[in-house]
Amino acid sequence: MEVIIKEIIDAEKKAEERIEKAKGDAKAIIDRAKEEARRIEEQIINEAQKQANSLIEEKIKEGQVEAEKITKDGEKEIEEIKLKAEQNFEKAIDEAVKLIRGR
Repeated sequence: MEVIIKEIIDAEKKAEERIEKAKGDAKAIIDRAKEEARRIEEQIINEAQKQANSLIEEKIKEGQVEAEKITKDGEKEIEEIKLKAEQNFEKAIDEAVKLIRGR
């Protein structure tokens, strides 16, 4: 009977050791999983940041092109207005000269 009780006690100790080992293994697995999740999250964030930076750069270039176009269009319009103003000024001078000469 003593032998049987001793074997039961030994079996319980071995079972407890296995349980503790399983707990340690489970903790290690969880720790590795958390680390892997952090690594994946970091990769995702880095990739998203790269894409955002690329998009921002693209939009800045588009804005610069649009600004240049608007500036060129504005300069062209100013030149056209200047030309019309000069023509109108010359007509006004001609009309003033005609009035002075009495024609």
